[in-house]
Amino acid sequence: MKRLSFKLLITLLGVILMTVLSCSDDDKPNDVQTEAPLLGQNFDFVVDGNRVTFTTTLSGNVWFTNLATEADHTVTDGSVAINLPLAGVYEFTCSRLADGVTLTSDVFDVVIEQDDLDFLNEGMWYYLSGGANETKTWRMDINEDGKTVYFDGPLYYSGLDGNPYWAWDILEEELPVVINGTEMSSFFNWSPDYASNTWIMAPKNYGTITFNATAGTISTDRFGEICNSTFAFDPETMKLTIPSCIIPIDTGRVNEGQFSDLQNLRIFTLTEHSMQIGVKRTYEDGEDSPWTHVYNFVVVGHEYAREEFTYSEPVNTSFTQEDLVGTWKFADVAQDWIGWRAEGDWGTIIEPRRLNGWSTRAEMVATLASWGAEDAEDIFNDGDTREFVFNADGTCVLAGNDNTYSVSDGVITFSEPLDEEFSLVWIGLSGTEVKVLDVVNDDDGNPYSYDGIWIGQQNDQNKESKAVKLVKVED
Repeated sequence: MKRLSFKLLITLLGVILMTVLSCSDDDKPNDVQTEAPLLGQNFDFVVDGNRVTFTTTLSGNVWFTNLATEADHTVTDGSVAINLPLAGVYEFTCSRLADGVTLTSDVFDVVIEQDDLDFLNEGMWYYLSGGANETKTWRMDINEDGKTVYFDGPLYYSGLDGNPYWAWDILEEELPVVINGTEMSSFFNWSPDYASNTWIMAPKNYGTITFNATAGTISTDRFGEICNSTFAFDPETMKLTIPSCIIPIDTGRVNEGQFSDLQNLRIFTLTEHSMQIGVKRTYEDGEDSPWTHVYNFVVVGHEYAREEFTYSEPVNTSFTQEDLVGTWKFADVAQDWIGWRAEGDWGTIIEPRRLNGWSTRAEMVATLASWGAEDAEDIFNDGDTREFVFNADGTCVLAGNDNTYSVSDGVITFSEPLDEEFSLVWIGLSGTEVKVLDVVNDDDGNPYSYDGIWIGQQNDQNKESKAVKLVKVED
């Protein structure tokens, strides 16, 4: 047998190693997940007059950025289209998110040959800005006297437990939609009227925001501090981007520290004379509390006409002392707030109504807990142990406390002030007078029938009562 020489063996091994390495390099696929987007390869754009359509074959989170306005335009189903009203050269980039890393293309130019402002004179652009070569100024719908002119209040709430931002990408014409098994016919889970909820924010002038869509600029005036910025608006998604200024928002209970992003906003509804802008809230008092606050705006200088209401406490004046005699306990749904009867000067009548739609204790506990109530279930369970005994001779024993009482025109008067007998979660009756309430409708305005009685007192200065529900114990 012939032996291979040492030099020949080394030579052969070198050839084999080079071949392996060469094959490895040739066979290795391009790692597109780590490459920046490339114009003409995985994204492109077409200019049609003043409308620019960007397209991409990239999947996942992809967006195009106008470097002049700092506005991001997110791709949906492989494309996104925008309008650029003025002639000029605009610098853009394309970005994608890959494994938590943002990969951005080289800057590329989009050339617009001529001005075309016609699109500003119709639809949402017109509502927002007043049209081409015009400006339009908006303010939050509240003034220093606490008066609103169009909305019930300056701030509404949107979201659901487990899906707080469900409405962020849904347009008004798409409603109703089913979210987590719940049919949502409105963006809002609570639309508080300011007259009954003055705690929401202090009554004051919170400033203005002025849109100039022709120039693509906005100007805000917040408590005398002027800020100028570019802005971008997409009427297809109703997303509003303001990179350098903060819109007028309240600074008391809801402050800027609660929002991690005050630049990327969402217009929920927009008409010629009304606008609702949503801001994602991310925490409250240092605790995670995702939700959307929707601020209500009206047009400065427009004359609004609205119906004025007078309110009356809904006391059941036919309720007598004889009706009260017996032993009572808290109902399963033991508390709620009751809206007062409202009569408008245009003839509208809003009957007394429950302000929450709880039909079970579990629903009530879940809602109160989501609002921040602690130990709600334990409090109601403790309430189940209390009895309220009203005797025909005018004596009574309220959760173990002796007292006397009388009833006149639906008003129950005690000789000794109440202590904690009728206290539950954020609702406690005190003093010597409580009223038997005549609750006509449920929270949706439909007729409401019920066993037992609702007794309550005015909730601070609001046009509503804090109330507990009692049912009679069967003999």
